[in-house]
Order: sequence, then structure tokens, then C-alpha cells
Amino acid sequence: MMPDKTSDIPLFIQIRDELRAGILDGSLPAGARIPTVTALAREHGVTAATIRRAMQDLVAEGLVTTHVGRGTFVRDSRTQNPAPPRPGANRGAVDQSVARGLADMMGLARKEGVIAFTRGIGDPLTVEKGILKRLAAEALSSGEEMFWDYGDSRGLPALREAISRVYRERGLSVSPNSVLVTSGSQQAISLVAQQAAETGARVICETPCYAGVTNALSAFGLPVTTVPRDDEGPLTGLLPEGPEAEGALLYICPILHNPTGTDISAARREEISAWATRNRATVVSDEVYRDLHFGEAPARRGGPAAASGTAARYEIPSFLREDAGHGTLALGSLSKSFISGLRVGWVVASEDRIASLTAIKKAMDLGCPPLMQGIARAFLESPDGYVAHRARVLAHYRALRDETVGALSELMPAEVSWTVPQGGFQLQIALPRGFSSVELFPRAVERGVAFLPGPLQETDGRGTSNIRLCYGSLSAAEIREGVRRLAGATREYLSGGPGGPAGSGLGDF
Repeated sequence: MMPDKTSDIPLFIQIRDELRAGILDGSLPAGARIPTVTALAREHGVTAATIRRAMQDLVAEGLVTTHVGRGTFVRDSRTQNPAPPRPGANRGAVDQSVARGLADMMGLARKEGVIAFTRGIGDPLTVEKGILKRLAAEALSSGEEMFWDYGDSRGLPALREAISRVYRERGLSVSPNSVLVTSGSQQAISLVAQQAAETGARVICETPCYAGVTNALSAFGLPVTTVPRDDEGPLTGLLPEGPEAEGALLYICPILHNPTGTDISAARREEISAWATRNRATVVSDEVYRDLHFGEAPARRGGPAAASGTAARYEIPSFLREDAGHGTLALGSLSKSFISGLRVGWVVASEDRIASLTAIKKAMDLGCPPLMQGIARAFLESPDGYVAHRARVLAHYRALRDETVGALSELMPAEVSWTVPQGGFQLQIALPRGFSSVELFPRAVERGVAFLPGPLQETDGRGTSNIRLCYGSLSAAEIREGVRRLAGATREYLSGGPGGPAGSGLGDF
């Protein structure tokens, strides 16, 4: 059967699923020889690379086996009888081969004159001039000696107290003993991944998601089940149940989701909490963007941004429970809301979970740099530090968000839609069905603008029509000019219609 080249489901997934169905229904019996890569490519009208990518998944699932010089054969179900994946799930290890190829391509974004919507960090202009010097002096005011030793592996007690106070002010019962300080949230994710690898816990990850998560999971060789996400959050109907979900870890980014910029809906929150309780599972809630939320109610996709200061205050509840999160690990960080280079993040969880993660971290690095922690403590405790800085950055990013959404509304073709984030500095653009952000990328670079193609945030090869647009480190003038260039490239690309191989799936990229 010829794959549908107008679909946004990658070609290799369509072909893989067709072969899998034949194996499971017996039309491709045990011991049957699979046609050669060249023959399958000719039969399906795709490249050999697409067929090889499809076969890679079937080998990983144990459905077929390859023998050098002989070919590929259907495995005997009497020796291994793998269950088919749930819809929307990937039972193999996270595949990074396509992501690596795309990452290499991203070097084009560094060409001179290119306006790059690719940097997922904040604007240095939001940081008060001289604040690090002032905070360092404040941290050292009680004497340098306190920073000479490794210190507590969980983090400086004063910093853990400052972090727990932030959560208590939100109405959550969090003690300093429920906080582990890490080198950014990336280390926190890596600690959770290492613990899962050691305990054999099943890992479930929403997709799309932050590439650093999938990189960490892959580094520990963890098999991952992926659950697709829409603008309201993970599709809870696709979450496993019973023995498949017992004691599992579910990674989500519920607040200003990376890369879409959307918030989880109240209904989806309740469904996930009920699922976790029912299956004694742990929710890993990545809340690093919380301090960048404008407090606006969700807006519809592609709609105008809410006017500054007119929306009622809207609070996204943390997944943490009042018992300090026995069923939740919440991740936080100052990298997005303050200074990325400070590398101060944290995990909030039950005291038992923090103790077990601390043991892993102690073997890894003994502890985070004490002076950086001292600066972070001074920032969180200073009346003119944390509170004043947060008010300044919210006003700054709201203005950039309004500029970006306004330019998209004015300049983008009508067939294109986008999310309207209620904070932070990124949003997701969706091209019409059948068109590929991978194919659009070089066209955009030719016009002097770059973005992040959707597959860089997808763990299962989907999302080829999506674009992540990061505007936090650009000026209003750069944003408008960049959107103008991107809209021109998009209009030219869409005018040719779908149907090219690169426009239909990563297998042909």
C-alpha cells in the first residue's frame, strides 16, 4: 500500500505500522523473509532511508530480525510475542538519530544576518545591571568561609529555606527537607532518569516536549512510552493502565509548556491526578516557567493576545500536594526567570524521595557550587531582588508576546495557526496538514530567519508541521522583521502545495 504523502504522519511510521499489522495478523507469518530495502522503497515510492528507519523500530520491538548476507525475517512468536504499542506510544528507546541530523542543520541559524527565533533563554536586558555584583557581595557579607567547603549535598540550608518559602507563599506545605538543589533543572531531570534506570520504573513522556528531557532519558537507555499532547495537555485516554502503569513516572510540563507555551486545562489536570493515584504513579511536573506566567486566562489558538493589565489574575495550581508531594516531583529553576548561567534549579518532593535523589547526586558531584547557591538565596530573599525582577520581566515578555502575536496575525497566511502563550517567551506555529517545517527551514534561512523545526521536540517523529518560535532574546523590531521574513518564506512554500517527499515525513529528510 502506498503511504499518504499528504499526511503529517511521517512516512516511516506509516510503513512501519503497515508491516507491523501484517506480522500481527499473520499475513506475514513467522519465518517469512521481508523484501529488501530497495524493493520496499520502490514498492512504496520512498527512499531507502525511510525503509531502514521503519525497520529499525520493528527490530527494536522484536518483531523482525536481520541476518547479514541473508536478509530480514519475521521472528517466531513462539520465542517472542511482543505486544503492539498503544496508540500514540513508542515502546522503544527514544530515537535521537533524526534529532541529531536536524541539530546539525541548525548550524544554518548562525549565519550572519539571520534573525534567529531559536534561543530558548531569556533576554539579558531584563537583568538589572550590576545585580550579580550586589548579590555576590551580600552572599559574602557573612564571611567567605561558609563557601570553602562542599556543603550539604542537598543544597545550602538557607537556599532550601528560601525556596520552600516561595512554595509556602503559594499555599503549599513544603519544608526545606523536601527540596534538593540541582545544577539547573537539567540535572534534576537527569537524576530522575538515573533513578528510574536503577529501579526499573516505567517512564511515560508527553510529546512534544523539551529535547533535554528525551536526551537525558536516552543517555540512560530508558525505554519510553510517549503520549501525544494537544493545547490542553496530554491525551489522558492514551495513558496506560493497570500493571503497565503501576509505579510509572509521567513527565509533563503543565505551565507554559515547552514548546507550545500553553497551560494544562483544569479537566486534564484532574484526569492526570486521578490516573496517578489510581496507578500509584509519580508525576514529574516541570514547572520552570511558573514565574514567567502573566496570570492571564488561556486564549484561543491563533487569537489576539489579551490586553496588558486587563485580564483577571489566573493561577495554574502546582501538581504538588499538601503533603509535600508524595506522588509528585516538581522541578523549578532560576534559569528561565533570572539568569541561565547561574545554573540553580531544584526538585521538590517527599523527604524520602529527596533522600534517595540526594544519594545519587552526591555520587555525581558532591554538591552544587556553594557561592552560586549563596547568590540565588540573596536573590530570592532580597525585597528588591526576586519580586522586583519578576514584575519587570513579566512586563517585558508580555510586550514581546504581543508584538509577536500581532505580527503573526498581520503577516502570516490564513492557513497557518499558532498558540497564544500566557507567559514566557515561546509559542508554536502549525503549518497546514501535509506541509513540513523541515522543508520550510532552509527556505526561511535563505530569507534571513531561523526557527526550531517541530521534530526537534518530538520523541516519535511526528510534529513535522510544527514550528517552535522563541522570541525572548529579540527586540520588538527584530521580531517584526523576522516574522515578515518567515511569513514570506511560508507563503512561497505553501503556494507549491504538499506532496514533495520532505514535506510528508522525516523519513525522506
